[in-house]
Amino acid sequence: MAKKHGNVLQFAEFREPHGVDHEDSLSDEEGDANSGLKTFIRTPRHPGHTVRWTFRGWTTPSPFLSKMMRTPITAPPVMRGTAMLESGALAYRRLKNGKPLILLVSKKRSKKWGIPKGKLNASLSFGETAAKEAFEEAGVIGRVSPNSIGMFRAKKGTPIPKNIEVWVYLLEVDETLSNWPEKEKRKTRWVSCKVAARELREPVLTHLCRRLAQS
Repeated sequence: MAKKHGNVLQFAEFREPHGVDHEDSLSDEEGDANSGLKTFIRTPRHPGHTVRWTFRGWTTPSPFLSKMMRTPITAPPVMRGTAMLESGALAYRRLKNGKPLILLVSKKRSKKWGIPKGKLNASLSFGETAAKEAFEEAGVIGRVSPNSIGMFRAKKGTPIPKNIEVWVYLLEVDETLSNWPEKEKRKTRWVSCKVAARELREPVLTHLCRRLAQS
């Protein structure tokens, strides 16, 4: 049964990165192996208007995704202090020849490129948060992995930087919108795995791009 969380109508749960397993289930309206349960979220676009977005989770992950989730790439343990939890999406789509392209988004405070990410939402799981950030920052919708494929740490904000811990989820994009919340604030690029590995710089993301290139 669907559960309501404020303005969120939630039909699916996803496994959290710290090993909290949820019971798998199949959607009555989605029958193929790559389909999954749906979550619908309404986000204001203009006063009095809403934008409806949806994403699907893999009910039967492909072999390469299963392998990536079994062996996530994570940063070393924090020696001291705590980190603010965030969730990010490594979004990709495939060309007709099967080669993957990775989505990059520009950062607000610099000219560097990154992946869609943001702090956790109390109403959403890690995977759902990653999919929501991909929609808001880049206007893409697709299937999000049920488990994290990696984690990295970084510093964020000024003048006092904060430590953040970003759990990364794979998002297979099957729809790109013409309008989305942060369209005027960010730039987006679709690039090869090789270019993405170079532009993202973060070692964990670089390694994940190279693994995706081999899929």
